[in-house]
Amino acid sequence: MFAKKNSLTIAVIWLILLCTGVIWYFSDTSTLKQIHKKIGTFEEKLADSQSKVKRLTEVETLHKEINAKWQNRPKRIITAEEPSSTISYLYKIISDHNLNVYYDFVLNDKKEVKKVTKFNFTIKGEGPYEDIYRMIWYLTYEPILYKIKSLTLKKHDLNSEYLRFVMKLQGFSVESAPDSLEANSVSNFRLTNFNRTIRQHDIFTPLVTTTPKKVAKKTPTVKSKPKLPPRLPGQIDVEKASLKAVTSNSIFISQGKSGVKQLKVGDNVYLGKLVAIDQQKNQAVFVIDKLGKRKKITLSLDERK
Repeated sequence: MFAKKNSLTIAVIWLILLCTGVIWYFSDTSTLKQIHKKIGTFEEKLADSQSKVKRLTEVETLHKEINAKWQNRPKRIITAEEPSSTISYLYKIISDHNLNVYYDFVLNDKKEVKKVTKFNFTIKGEGPYEDIYRMIWYLTYEPILYKIKSLTLKKHDLNSEYLRFVMKLQGFSVESAPDSLEANSVSNFRLTNFNRTIRQHDIFTPLVTTTPKKVAKKTPTVKSKPKLPPRLPGQIDVEKASLKAVTSNSIFISQGKSGVKQLKVGDNVYLGKLVAIDQQKNQAVFVIDKLGKRKKITLSLDERK
């Protein structure tokens, strides 16, 4: 009797263990399948990420190669009407990079050699050392070919940050541009948007400044207020004038009821002259010398900047 009960009890226990084992087996099998499924998903994402990393590496390498080619690209000779083309190119460099440089421009001579015309210019002007340096940097690294034959710098005066410079510049022009039709005009060249040129120390400024000695004050002498020179008949006062029209090589300007007058680059106005014309922006740039101070004035159609 007891043997039967013990056998029955053992059988029930084995049955319970068997059921529990079966339940655990199916539960673990389901969990394992889910884990394998997640592993497959992660492997797909990892492969996709590795593909993107590989593509990014290829793009970065290509970008470095293109950037190196751009930085070391060859200079180009364009078809141009000189000296107006060089004046326009210099104005574009100075205007686009906000350089505080003023200059006078003279065409010395031109000579044709094997279908290439060489132009020699003399540029005399003034500006801060940093801006003169940047102008020369852009002339050197921008795509149009110019050759700086000589450059001299001279301090304007001891108390001024401006320097006077004289630059001998040689330009080139051809009858037709072999590269493409888009490469034959100054207006088709986009200047490099690169304002991170290394800042240079003004060689005319001492590295170490000393405290100036105190000087006994002198009784100031009363000086008469300086007067402006009289305005010649027909001269336009650009501070009181308005721009009426702009063409590729001339402008039309008016002052009061004096009528409209035509001016070209280099023409004199009251206290100064016209230095640049920008037909695309409908602007004219003047430089005047008022009581010993240089001043740049930009006139636009029906408004002054």
